[in-house]
Amino acid sequence: MMLIYCPEENPRVTWTFDLVFKQLLGLDYRITTFPDELIHSNEPRLNYSFKPITDTLFIEASGLLFEHEIHDQSAKLIPGEKWAGLPTLFTSNQSLSALRFDIFSAIFYFVSRYEEYLPFEPDEHHRFPSTESLAFRLGLIDKPVVNQWVIEFGKFLEKTFGGMVICKQPEYTFIPTIDIDNAWAYAHKGLKRTIGGLWKDRHNMEARNFRYQVLRDNQPDPYNTYELLKHFHSEAKVQPIWFFLVARYNRFDKNISPQNPHFQHLIRSIAADYPVGIHPSYASNSATALVSHEAETLGHILGHPVDRSRQHFLRIHLPNTYRTLSHLGIHQDYSMGYADCPGFRAGIASPFLFFDLEENKITDLTVNPFQIMDTTLQQYLKLTPDQAIQKIAEMTGEVKKVNGTFISLWHNESLSEWKEWKGWSQVYRELLSIAIK
Repeated sequence: MMLIYCPEENPRVTWTFDLVFKQLLGLDYRITTFPDELIHSNEPRLNYSFKPITDTLFIEASGLLFEHEIHDQSAKLIPGEKWAGLPTLFTSNQSLSALRFDIFSAIFYFVSRYEEYLPFEPDEHHRFPSTESLAFRLGLIDKPVVNQWVIEFGKFLEKTFGGMVICKQPEYTFIPTIDIDNAWAYAHKGLKRTIGGLWKDRHNMEARNFRYQVLRDNQPDPYNTYELLKHFHSEAKVQPIWFFLVARYNRFDKNISPQNPHFQHLIRSIAADYPVGIHPSYASNSATALVSHEAETLGHILGHPVDRSRQHFLRIHLPNTYRTLSHLGIHQDYSMGYADCPGFRAGIASPFLFFDLEENKITDLTVNPFQIMDTTLQQYLKLTPDQAIQKIAEMTGEVKKVNGTFISLWHNESLSEWKEWKGWSQVYRELLSIAIK
Protein backbone atom coordinates (compact mmCIF):
# COMPACT_ATOMS: atom_id res chain seq x y z
CA MET A 1 0.00 0.00 0.00
CA MET A 2 1.32 3.43 -0.95
CA LEU A 3 0.33 6.49 1.07
CA ILE A 4 -0.04 9.65 -1.00
CA TYR A 5 -0.40 13.12 0.44
CA CYS A 6 -2.47 15.65 -1.52
CA PRO A 7 -3.74 19.07 -0.43
CA GLU A 8 -7.23 17.84 -1.34
CA GLU A 9 -8.91 14.65 -2.48
CA ASN A 10 -11.23 15.24 -5.41
CA PRO A 11 -12.56 13.37 -8.51
CA ARG A 12 -9.69 14.49 -10.76
CA VAL A 13 -7.11 13.19 -8.29
CA THR A 14 -8.94 9.92 -7.63
CA TRP A 15 -9.53 9.19 -11.33
CA THR A 16 -5.90 9.86 -12.25
CA PHE A 17 -4.41 7.91 -9.35
CA ASP A 18 -6.75 4.96 -9.94
CA LEU A 19 -5.65 4.84 -13.57
CA VAL A 20 -1.93 5.10 -12.80
CA PHE A 21 -1.56 3.10 -9.61
CA LYS A 22 -4.37 0.54 -9.62
CA GLN A 23 -4.98 -0.13 -13.31
CA LEU A 24 -1.57 0.32 -14.92
CA LEU A 25 0.84 -0.42 -12.05
CA GLY A 26 -1.22 -2.87 -10.01
CA LEU A 27 -0.49 -0.95 -6.79
CA ASP A 28 -2.87 -0.22 -3.94
CA TYR A 29 -2.78 3.31 -2.57
CA ARG A 30 -4.64 5.60 -0.26
CA ILE A 31 -4.75 9.38 -0.04
CA THR A 32 -4.29 11.51 3.03
CA THR A 33 -4.80 15.25 3.29
CA PHE A 34 -2.96 15.37 6.64
CA PRO A 35 0.83 16.04 6.49
CA ASP A 36 1.37 14.56 9.94
CA GLU A 37 -0.09 11.21 8.87
CA LEU A 38 2.34 11.13 5.97
CA ILE A 39 5.33 12.01 8.16
CA HIS A 40 4.63 9.26 10.70
CA SER A 41 3.69 6.50 8.29
CA ASN A 42 5.90 3.44 7.71
CA GLU A 43 4.33 2.78 4.30
CA PRO A 44 5.92 3.86 1.01
CA ARG A 45 5.12 7.58 0.93
CA LEU A 46 4.59 10.09 -1.85
CA ASN A 47 3.99 13.79 -1.43
CA TYR A 48 2.04 15.22 -4.39
CA SER A 49 1.60 18.86 -3.55
CA PHE A 50 3.19 22.28 -4.02
CA LYS A 51 6.05 22.00 -1.53
CA PRO A 52 8.28 19.33 0.06
CA ILE A 53 7.48 17.63 3.38
CA THR A 54 10.54 16.43 5.36
CA ASP A 55 12.30 13.54 3.60
CA THR A 56 9.24 12.19 1.76
CA LEU A 57 9.40 11.48 -1.98
CA PHE A 58 8.09 14.70 -3.54
CA ILE A 59 6.50 15.35 -6.94
CA GLU A 60 5.53 18.97 -7.44
CA ALA A 61 1.91 19.45 -8.52
CA SER A 62 1.20 21.89 -11.34
CA GLY A 63 -2.27 22.54 -9.96
CA LEU A 64 -4.31 21.04 -12.82
CA LEU A 65 -5.74 18.26 -10.67
CA PHE A 66 -6.88 20.73 -8.04
CA GLU A 67 -8.75 22.99 -10.47
CA HIS A 68 -12.46 22.74 -11.17
CA GLU A 69 -12.81 24.75 -14.36
CA ILE A 70 -11.63 24.19 -17.94
CA HIS A 71 -9.27 26.74 -19.48
CA ASP A 72 -6.34 27.06 -21.87
CA GLN A 73 -3.27 25.19 -20.59
CA SER A 74 -0.86 26.28 -23.35
CA ALA A 75 1.71 27.79 -20.98
CA LYS A 76 2.15 24.39 -19.29
CA LEU A 77 2.31 22.37 -22.50
CA ILE A 78 5.74 23.56 -23.57
CA PRO A 79 7.98 20.48 -23.57
CA GLY A 80 10.71 20.39 -20.94
CA GLU A 81 13.85 18.28 -20.77
CA LYS A 82 13.32 14.61 -21.52
CA TRP A 83 12.85 12.07 -18.74
CA ALA A 84 13.88 8.45 -19.40
CA GLY A 85 14.03 9.40 -23.07
CA LEU A 86 10.39 10.56 -23.01
CA PRO A 87 8.98 14.07 -23.54
CA THR A 88 7.76 16.02 -20.52
CA LEU A 89 4.96 18.54 -19.99
CA PHE A 90 3.77 20.51 -16.96
CA THR A 91 7.44 20.94 -16.05
CA SER A 92 8.53 21.65 -12.49
CA ASN A 93 10.54 24.62 -11.26
CA GLN A 94 11.06 22.99 -7.87
CA SER A 95 14.60 21.59 -7.62
CA LEU A 96 13.53 19.17 -4.87
CA SER A 97 10.86 17.52 -7.03
CA ALA A 98 11.81 13.90 -7.78
CA LEU A 99 10.53 14.30 -11.33
CA ARG A 100 11.06 17.50 -13.28
CA PHE A 101 7.48 17.38 -14.54
CA ASP A 102 4.03 16.71 -13.14
CA ILE A 103 3.40 13.25 -14.57
CA PHE A 104 -0.13 13.11 -13.14
CA SER A 105 -1.25 16.37 -14.76
CA ALA A 106 0.29 15.28 -18.08
CA ILE A 107 -1.61 11.99 -17.95
CA PHE A 108 -4.83 13.69 -16.91
CA TYR A 109 -4.56 16.18 -19.78
CA PHE A 110 -4.11 13.45 -22.40
CA VAL A 111 -6.55 10.82 -21.19
CA SER A 112 -9.40 13.10 -20.08
CA ARG A 113 -9.30 14.62 -23.60
CA TYR A 114 -8.96 18.06 -22.03
CA GLU A 115 -8.03 19.64 -25.36
CA GLU A 116 -11.28 18.50 -26.95
CA TYR A 117 -13.26 20.72 -24.57
CA LEU A 118 -11.35 23.79 -25.78
CA PRO A 119 -11.93 25.60 -29.11
CA PHE A 120 -10.54 23.72 -32.13
CA GLU A 121 -10.86 23.65 -35.91
CA PRO A 122 -13.10 20.68 -36.77
CA ASP A 123 -12.90 18.61 -39.93
CA GLU A 124 -15.69 18.38 -42.51
CA HIS A 125 -17.67 16.01 -40.27
CA HIS A 126 -17.26 18.29 -37.23
CA ARG A 127 -14.82 15.91 -35.59
CA PHE A 128 -11.69 16.63 -33.62
CA PRO A 129 -8.90 15.88 -36.17
CA SER A 130 -5.50 14.51 -35.25
CA THR A 131 -3.80 17.65 -36.56
CA GLU A 132 -5.44 19.69 -33.77
CA SER A 133 -3.99 17.50 -31.03
CA LEU A 134 -1.02 18.11 -28.76
CA ALA A 135 0.24 14.63 -29.61
CA PHE A 136 0.42 15.54 -33.29
CA ARG A 137 2.31 18.76 -32.59
CA LEU A 138 4.80 16.90 -30.41
CA GLY A 139 5.21 14.02 -32.87
CA LEU A 140 3.63 11.56 -30.42
CA ILE A 141 0.50 10.57 -32.31
CA ASP A 142 1.83 7.05 -32.94
CA LYS A 143 3.16 6.51 -29.40
CA PRO A 144 1.22 5.41 -26.29
CA VAL A 145 3.03 8.05 -24.29
CA VAL A 146 0.85 7.63 -21.19
CA ASN A 147 1.67 3.93 -20.91
CA GLN A 148 5.34 4.75 -21.52
CA TRP A 149 5.36 7.36 -18.75
CA VAL A 150 3.67 4.96 -16.31
CA ILE A 151 6.07 2.09 -17.05
CA GLU A 152 9.06 4.33 -16.35
CA PHE A 153 7.36 5.73 -13.25
CA GLY A 154 6.84 2.18 -11.99
CA LYS A 155 10.55 1.44 -12.45
CA PHE A 156 11.35 4.66 -10.59
CA LEU A 157 9.10 3.68 -7.65
CA GLU A 158 10.58 0.19 -7.44
CA LYS A 159 14.10 1.62 -7.42
CA THR A 160 13.18 4.23 -4.80
CA PHE A 161 11.35 1.91 -2.39
CA GLY A 162 13.10 -1.39 -3.08
CA GLY A 163 11.07 -4.49 -2.22
CA MET A 164 8.32 -2.39 -0.58
CA VAL A 165 6.90 -1.59 -4.03
CA ILE A 166 6.43 -4.24 -6.73
CA CYS A 167 4.55 -3.16 -9.85
CA LYS A 168 2.46 -5.52 -11.95
CA GLN A 169 1.96 -4.56 -15.58
CA PRO A 170 -1.25 -5.58 -17.36
CA GLU A 171 -1.15 -8.24 -20.09
CA TYR A 172 -1.23 -7.43 -23.79
CA THR A 173 -4.71 -7.89 -25.26
CA PHE A 174 -6.07 -7.88 -28.80
CA ILE A 175 -9.68 -6.97 -29.65
CA PRO A 176 -10.70 -7.02 -33.33
CA THR A 177 -13.86 -5.04 -34.11
CA ILE A 178 -16.04 -4.97 -37.24
CA ASP A 179 -18.40 -2.16 -38.29
CA ILE A 180 -21.35 -3.03 -40.53
CA ASP A 181 -22.18 0.26 -42.21
CA ASN A 182 -23.51 -1.43 -45.33
CA ALA A 183 -24.41 -5.09 -44.98
CA TRP A 184 -24.74 -5.71 -48.73
CA ALA A 185 -23.69 -3.75 -51.79
CA TYR A 186 -26.76 -4.63 -53.90
CA ALA A 187 -28.82 -7.34 -52.22
CA HIS A 188 -31.87 -6.83 -49.98
CA LYS A 189 -32.03 -3.06 -50.50
CA GLY A 190 -35.68 -2.83 -51.46
CA LEU A 191 -37.35 -1.82 -54.72
CA LYS A 192 -36.76 1.93 -54.52
CA ARG A 193 -33.01 1.73 -53.81
CA THR A 194 -32.55 -1.07 -56.35
CA ILE A 195 -34.21 0.94 -59.13
CA GLY A 196 -32.11 3.94 -58.13
CA GLY A 197 -28.96 1.84 -58.36
CA LEU A 198 -29.87 0.52 -61.80
CA TRP A 199 -30.51 4.07 -62.99
CA LYS A 200 -27.14 5.13 -61.63
CA ASP A 201 -25.46 2.31 -63.62
CA ARG A 202 -27.37 3.02 -66.81
CA HIS A 203 -24.25 4.24 -68.68
CA ASN A 204 -21.94 1.54 -67.28
CA MET A 205 -22.78 -1.79 -68.88
CA GLU A 206 -20.30 -3.78 -66.82
CA ALA A 207 -21.53 -2.39 -63.49
CA ARG A 208 -25.18 -2.85 -64.52
CA ASN A 209 -24.64 -6.46 -65.54
CA PHE A 210 -22.78 -7.21 -62.32
CA ARG A 211 -25.63 -5.73 -60.30
CA TYR A 212 -28.13 -7.86 -62.24
CA GLN A 213 -26.10 -10.99 -61.56
CA VAL A 214 -26.06 -10.26 -57.81
CA LEU A 215 -29.78 -9.51 -57.73
CA ARG A 216 -30.52 -12.80 -59.54
CA ASP A 217 -28.32 -14.73 -57.08
CA ASN A 218 -25.97 -15.71 -59.88
CA GLN A 219 -23.14 -13.82 -58.22
CA PRO A 220 -22.42 -13.37 -54.49
CA ASP A 221 -22.89 -9.87 -53.16
CA PRO A 222 -19.40 -8.36 -52.84
CA TYR A 223 -20.02 -7.09 -49.30
CA ASN A 224 -21.18 -10.51 -48.13
CA THR A 225 -17.83 -11.39 -46.58
CA TYR A 226 -19.24 -12.84 -43.37
CA GLU A 227 -18.14 -16.44 -43.91
CA LEU A 228 -14.65 -15.24 -44.80
CA LEU A 229 -14.52 -13.11 -41.66
CA LYS A 230 -15.75 -16.04 -39.60
CA HIS A 231 -13.05 -18.24 -41.12
CA PHE A 232 -10.29 -15.70 -40.45
CA HIS A 233 -11.40 -15.17 -36.84
CA SER A 234 -11.69 -18.92 -36.23
CA GLU A 235 -8.25 -19.44 -37.74
CA ALA A 236 -6.77 -16.77 -35.43
CA LYS A 237 -8.84 -17.95 -32.44
CA VAL A 238 -10.14 -14.44 -31.67
CA GLN A 239 -13.57 -13.09 -30.76
CA PRO A 240 -14.38 -9.88 -32.65
CA ILE A 241 -16.99 -7.36 -31.56
CA TRP A 242 -19.48 -6.39 -34.29
CA PHE A 243 -21.22 -3.01 -34.50
CA PHE A 244 -24.40 -2.66 -36.56
CA LEU A 245 -25.82 0.54 -38.01
CA VAL A 246 -29.62 0.31 -37.72
CA ALA A 247 -30.49 3.92 -38.55
CA ARG A 248 -33.03 5.26 -41.01
CA TYR A 249 -31.55 5.65 -44.51
CA ASN A 250 -30.04 9.05 -45.31
CA ARG A 251 -26.98 10.62 -46.89
CA PHE A 252 -24.49 9.24 -44.36
CA ASP A 253 -26.42 6.21 -43.04
CA LYS A 254 -26.86 3.78 -45.92
CA ASN A 255 -27.34 0.40 -44.30
CA ILE A 256 -30.28 -1.96 -44.82
CA SER A 257 -33.53 -1.15 -43.01
CA PRO A 258 -33.59 -2.78 -39.56
CA GLN A 259 -37.10 -4.00 -40.48
CA ASN A 260 -35.64 -6.11 -43.29
CA PRO A 261 -35.87 -9.82 -42.30
CA HIS A 262 -32.61 -10.65 -44.11
CA PHE A 263 -30.77 -7.98 -42.12
CA GLN A 264 -32.33 -9.14 -38.87
CA HIS A 265 -31.30 -12.71 -39.65
CA LEU A 266 -27.72 -11.56 -40.30
CA ILE A 267 -27.58 -9.70 -36.98
CA ARG A 268 -28.96 -12.64 -35.03
CA SER A 269 -26.68 -15.15 -36.72
CA ILE A 270 -23.60 -13.11 -35.89
CA ALA A 271 -24.82 -12.41 -32.35
CA ALA A 272 -25.14 -16.17 -31.81
CA ASP A 273 -21.34 -16.45 -32.00
CA TYR A 274 -19.94 -13.00 -31.20
CA PRO A 275 -20.63 -9.95 -29.02
CA VAL A 276 -22.63 -7.27 -30.84
CA GLY A 277 -23.00 -3.53 -30.25
CA ILE A 278 -24.80 -0.51 -31.67
CA HIS A 279 -23.28 1.75 -34.33
CA PRO A 280 -25.18 4.99 -33.62
CA SER A 281 -26.04 7.03 -36.70
CA TYR A 282 -24.23 10.04 -38.11
CA ALA A 283 -26.53 12.57 -36.45
CA SER A 284 -26.70 10.79 -33.11
CA ASN A 285 -23.51 12.09 -31.50
CA SER A 286 -25.45 14.53 -29.33
CA ALA A 287 -29.04 13.32 -29.83
CA THR A 288 -30.20 11.20 -26.90
CA ALA A 289 -33.57 10.33 -28.44
CA LEU A 290 -31.96 9.10 -31.66
CA VAL A 291 -29.41 6.85 -29.93
CA SER A 292 -32.11 5.58 -27.60
CA HIS A 293 -34.35 4.60 -30.51
CA GLU A 294 -31.53 2.88 -32.41
CA ALA A 295 -30.28 0.99 -29.35
CA GLU A 296 -33.84 -0.10 -28.61
CA THR A 297 -34.26 -1.26 -32.22
CA LEU A 298 -31.09 -3.36 -32.11
CA GLY A 299 -31.95 -4.65 -28.64
CA HIS A 300 -35.34 -5.81 -29.93
CA ILE A 301 -33.65 -7.73 -32.77
CA LEU A 302 -31.10 -9.27 -30.39
CA GLY A 303 -33.59 -10.03 -27.64
CA HIS A 304 -31.50 -8.28 -24.98
CA PRO A 305 -30.28 -4.74 -24.17
CA VAL A 306 -27.25 -3.31 -25.95
CA ASP A 307 -24.21 -2.44 -23.81
CA ARG A 308 -21.52 -1.65 -26.43
CA SER A 309 -21.28 1.21 -28.90
CA ARG A 310 -19.17 2.85 -31.60
CA GLN A 311 -20.22 6.13 -33.23
CA HIS A 312 -20.74 6.09 -36.99
CA PHE A 313 -18.03 8.20 -38.69
CA LEU A 314 -16.40 8.28 -35.21
CA ARG A 315 -18.38 11.44 -34.45
CA ILE A 316 -17.82 12.17 -30.76
CA HIS A 317 -18.85 15.44 -29.16
CA LEU A 318 -17.49 15.64 -25.62
CA PRO A 319 -19.02 15.32 -23.15
CA ASN A 320 -22.51 15.01 -24.72
CA THR A 321 -21.96 11.83 -26.73
CA TYR A 322 -20.59 9.91 -23.78
CA ARG A 323 -23.19 11.30 -21.39
CA THR A 324 -25.88 10.02 -23.74
CA LEU A 325 -24.41 6.52 -23.90
CA SER A 326 -24.00 6.34 -20.14
CA HIS A 327 -27.57 7.58 -19.63
CA LEU A 328 -28.84 4.76 -21.86
CA GLY A 329 -27.00 2.09 -19.88
CA ILE A 330 -24.27 1.55 -22.46
CA HIS A 331 -21.06 0.92 -20.54
CA GLN A 332 -18.47 0.24 -23.26
CA ASP A 333 -17.56 2.62 -26.11
CA TYR A 334 -15.10 1.95 -28.95
CA SER A 335 -15.12 5.31 -30.79
CA MET A 336 -11.92 6.84 -29.37
CA GLY A 337 -9.59 7.04 -32.34
CA TYR A 338 -8.86 9.12 -35.41
CA ALA A 339 -10.22 8.66 -38.91
CA ASP A 340 -7.38 10.59 -40.57
CA CYS A 341 -4.42 8.68 -39.13
CA PRO A 342 -3.52 5.63 -37.03
CA GLY A 343 -2.47 6.35 -33.48
CA PHE A 344 -3.40 7.04 -29.89
CA ARG A 345 -6.06 9.73 -29.63
CA ALA A 346 -5.96 9.74 -25.83
CA GLY A 347 -2.23 8.97 -25.65
CA ILE A 348 -2.99 5.61 -24.09
CA ALA A 349 -3.25 2.00 -25.26
CA SER A 350 -5.51 0.87 -22.42
CA PRO A 351 -9.22 1.15 -21.63
CA PHE A 352 -10.20 3.87 -19.16
CA LEU A 353 -13.27 5.29 -17.46
CA PHE A 354 -14.60 8.43 -19.12
CA PHE A 355 -14.07 11.53 -16.97
CA ASP A 356 -16.69 14.25 -17.54
CA LEU A 357 -14.61 17.42 -17.32
CA GLU A 358 -17.55 19.81 -17.33
CA GLU A 359 -19.06 18.12 -14.29
CA ASN A 360 -15.69 17.05 -12.79
CA LYS A 361 -17.17 13.59 -12.48
CA ILE A 362 -15.96 10.00 -12.86
CA THR A 363 -18.49 8.07 -14.96
CA ASP A 364 -19.27 4.37 -15.42
CA LEU A 365 -18.57 4.43 -19.18
CA THR A 366 -15.40 2.60 -20.21
CA VAL A 367 -13.64 4.06 -23.24
CA ASN A 368 -11.80 1.48 -25.36
CA PRO A 369 -9.46 3.40 -27.69
CA PHE A 370 -8.66 1.82 -31.05
CA GLN A 371 -5.42 2.41 -32.93
CA ILE A 372 -5.95 1.53 -36.59
CA MET A 373 -8.76 1.43 -39.17
CA ASP A 374 -8.98 0.03 -42.69
CA THR A 375 -10.36 3.20 -44.31
CA THR A 376 -7.63 5.27 -42.65
CA LEU A 377 -4.98 3.18 -44.35
CA GLN A 378 -6.68 2.85 -47.74
CA GLN A 379 -8.57 6.14 -48.18
CA TYR A 380 -6.84 8.73 -46.01
CA LEU A 381 -3.23 7.55 -46.26
CA LYS A 382 -3.69 5.82 -49.65
CA LEU A 383 -1.38 2.96 -48.72
CA THR A 384 -0.90 -0.15 -50.78
CA PRO A 385 -1.76 -3.48 -49.10
CA ASP A 386 1.94 -4.13 -48.40
CA GLN A 387 2.40 -0.65 -46.93
CA ALA A 388 -0.72 -1.14 -44.80
CA ILE A 389 0.65 -4.40 -43.37
CA GLN A 390 3.86 -2.60 -42.45
CA LYS A 391 1.92 0.16 -40.67
CA ILE A 392 -0.14 -2.44 -38.82
CA ALA A 393 3.06 -4.16 -37.65
CA GLU A 394 4.39 -0.83 -36.38
CA MET A 395 1.22 -0.02 -34.43
CA THR A 396 0.86 -3.47 -32.87
CA GLY A 397 4.52 -3.30 -31.91
CA GLU A 398 3.97 -0.06 -30.01
CA VAL A 399 1.04 -1.57 -28.09
CA LYS A 400 2.87 -4.79 -27.29
CA LYS A 401 5.86 -2.89 -25.88
CA VAL A 402 3.63 -1.39 -23.18
CA ASN A 403 1.40 -4.45 -22.62
CA GLY A 404 -1.57 -2.47 -23.83
CA THR A 405 -4.81 -3.34 -25.61
CA PHE A 406 -4.62 -3.36 -29.40
CA ILE A 407 -7.99 -2.67 -31.04
CA SER A 408 -8.50 -2.75 -34.80
CA LEU A 409 -11.50 -1.33 -36.68
CA TRP A 410 -12.44 -3.07 -39.92
CA HIS A 411 -15.49 -3.21 -42.22
CA ASN A 412 -17.09 -6.11 -44.06
CA GLU A 413 -16.64 -4.41 -47.45
CA SER A 414 -12.87 -4.11 -47.08
CA LEU A 415 -12.60 -7.89 -47.51
CA SER A 416 -14.66 -7.82 -50.71
CA GLU A 417 -11.69 -7.82 -53.14
CA TRP A 418 -13.89 -5.43 -55.12
CA LYS A 419 -13.02 -2.04 -56.63
CA GLU A 420 -10.58 -0.16 -54.34
CA TRP A 421 -10.41 -3.11 -51.93
CA LYS A 422 -8.55 -5.52 -54.20
CA GLY A 423 -5.76 -7.15 -52.19
CA TRP A 424 -7.12 -6.05 -48.82
CA SER A 425 -8.59 -9.30 -47.54
CA GLN A 426 -5.01 -10.50 -47.08
CA VAL A 427 -4.24 -7.31 -45.15
CA TYR A 428 -6.84 -8.24 -42.56
CA ARG A 429 -5.60 -11.81 -42.37
CA GLU A 430 -2.08 -10.50 -41.80
CA LEU A 431 -3.39 -8.08 -39.15
CA LEU A 432 -4.87 -10.98 -37.18
CA SER A 433 -1.65 -12.96 -37.52
CA ILE A 434 0.54 -10.06 -36.41
CA ALA A 435 -1.74 -9.09 -33.53
CA ILE A 436 -1.91 -12.54 -31.94
CA LYS A 437 1.81 -13.32 -32.13
